[in-house]
Amino acid sequence: MSDVSVFTPRTLAERWGCSERHIHSLIAKGTLPYFKLGKLVRIRIEAVEAIECGSSSIADGGASPP
Repeated sequence: MSDVSVFTPRTLAERWGCSERHIHSLIAKGTLPYFKLGKLVRIRIEAVEAIECGSSSIADGGASPP
């Protein structure tokens, strides 16, 4: 398992090989769960791994990595 517990949109985009804009689009559609620390957007590793494994209802909604 990774030492990372949360991702920023930028670091998740790097992991998935897509644009940061795509990550924000998934967040706006509600297909990628996130939380805010003040104004900062963060995505939990558990949500990312669930989507990557296709083992969550989130992934069933079409939010798989590009």
